[in-house]
Amino acid sequence: MSEARELKEAQKLIALNQKERALQLLWKLYASNNPDIKLEAGLSLLVALDQLTENKKLLEITEETIKVASNLGRKEVRAYLLSKKAIFLLADLGFLIYRRRNLNLASGVFKWIDFSLEKDKKEYEAIIVKCDQLDKEISAVEAEVFDLVQSTANHYFRGHIFMSLGEVYFSRFLNNHLDLMIGGKWRSKICNIYFVRRWKLDKLINYDRDARRKLNISKEKCIMFFERAISEFKSGNHEADLAHAFYNFAVKFTLMFRFIKARKYLNQAKLKAEARNEITLLTQIGELERRIKDKYRHYRNYVEEFGLDLPRGLRAKGHP
Repeated sequence: MSEARELKEAQKLIALNQKERALQLLWKLYASNNPDIKLEAGLSLLVALDQLTENKKLLEITEETIKVASNLGRKEVRAYLLSKKAIFLLADLGFLIYRRRNLNLASGVFKWIDFSLEKDKKEYEAIIVKCDQLDKEISAVEAEVFDLVQSTANHYFRGHIFMSLGEVYFSRFLNNHLDLMIGGKWRSKICNIYFVRRWKLDKLINYDRDARRKLNISKEKCIMFFERAISEFKSGNHEADLAHAFYNFAVKFTLMFRFIKARKYLNQAKLKAEARNEITLLTQIGELERRIKDKYRHYRNYVEEFGLDLPRGLRAKGHP
C-alpha cells in the first residue's frame, strides 16, 4: 500500500475512533522521507494523541511539523500549528501552576506556615521563573499567529486557527481560575458547594476585582474566537469542521456552567454529525448530553483519574 493510501486509511480509522490502529500507521508515516506525508501524519497525530497524558509528545511533534511546514512554504499550516503549540504550552503552564499551588497549600490555610521543606521552597521559586518564561513564549506565539491569520483568506484554515485561539483563551481562563484564586480554608469549603459554583458565586468569594476582570477577558475572547471560527466554517461550507466547532463550543459553555448555550450548540453539532454519520463525534456528543442534563454535578476528576496527584511510586502500587 502506498504512503498516501496508508495516510487516508489512518485518517479514516481516527474518524471511526480506532485510534490504536491509526497510530500504528501514523508513526510509520511520520518517519517518512516525503515531507508532505510527514506533515500530514504529524497533523493527524495531533488529533489522535491524548493531550492530558501525552502533552510532551504533542509539543515535540508540533515543533517538528512547524519546521516541515516552514520548509514547504505552507504558511497557513504553520499558523495553525503555532496556535496548537500555544495550547500545548498552556497545558504545561497549567501543570506548573497546579504544582506551585500544592507546594504552599498549607500556607493558604494556616497563615503561620510557609514551606514544609527547604527543597519545596526552591522548587516553588524555580516554578515561578519557569511560569514567567512559558507565559512570555506563549504570548510571542499568539502574536505571530494573529499576524499570520490576517494573511490568508482560506476559510478552512482561518476557522481552525480561530478555533485554536478560542482553545488558547479557554486554557488561560482555566489556568487563571487556579492561579488567581485567593484560597483559604473556609473560602475553599464554601466555593466547593455545587450551587455556589452553579450560580457563579465562587467568583465573588474566591477572586478579587482584578482577578475577575482577567477571567472575564479570557472568557469573552474564547467566545469571540469560537464564534469567528463557526462563521468561517459556514462561509466555506466545511460541514464536518463546523460540527466539531459546535461541539467544542458546547464543551466550553458546559464548563462555564452556561447550560442553555451549551445545549444550543450541542444540538447543532448533533444535527451535523448525524448527517455525516460521524461515529466518534456522536459518542462524544452523547456523553456531553448526559453531563448537561446532570448540570455537571458529577464532573470527571481527571487529576485523580489519571493519578496526577500521587507520587509515581504510589501510583505503581495501585493506590486509588
